[in-house]
Amino acid sequence: MLTFIVFAAIAVVIGIAVWVVVNMRKYKARKVFELEREARFVAEMLQAKPQAAKPAVAAPVTPSAPASAVSATPQPTAATDPVTAAADPVTAAADAIRGALAAGRGPEAAKAFLAVVAERTKLTLEPAAWEGLGRALLAQGTYMEAAWALHAGAALAGDTVSAQKRLVEVAVRAGDAGQAQHALKLYATLLAKYPQSQYADFVRANMKEQEKKVPKA
Repeated sequence: MLTFIVFAAIAVVIGIAVWVVVNMRKYKARKVFELEREARFVAEMLQAKPQAAKPAVAAPVTPSAPASAVSATPQPTAATDPVTAAADPVTAAADAIRGALAAGRGPEAAKAFLAVVAERTKLTLEPAAWEGLGRALLAQGTYMEAAWALHAGAALAGDTVSAQKRLVEVAVRAGDAGQAQHALKLYATLLAKYPQSQYADFVRANMKEQEKKVPKA
């Protein structure tokens, strides 16, 4: 009986050890993925600003077609043509984001953006749309994505001061939410992209505070 108990105890210990090892591997893999994603966001914010939305180009009218017939035939878009949408998910996402924001449905706009987040640099939105999208993402606590969108909108509008304010704003919100590492990344991004920023002293002071909150390795 004692031997059985000993073997059972050993089996339990081995099972616990295996469970710990498996979960540690999953945790490390998830952390690596998150760090790589954040690094891509930071790198893109340090690079050129995103493209503005391209104005629609009217289809050429052939002489043989009556003007009324041409004007009466709408051109398919990603928002109205399922085939076009399937072939161009980025354009479809841009249309969905605009529509959701116009209807006051921020969570839907955020969901559409996150669905194509890996191709976010291909999105062509107006500055106001980037701003609205960023606010929707910020409300959901997706700080890196929110910072990227808000910064994109201000940079696209040529307003570098507002672009800096957006990074500081999101970094502060991330720090207040206990996301010290996200806050530090955003502060570092601002100092790297805008070394002469008027917010530099404020950012450095906040970085010291956030560094105290980062768990020691």
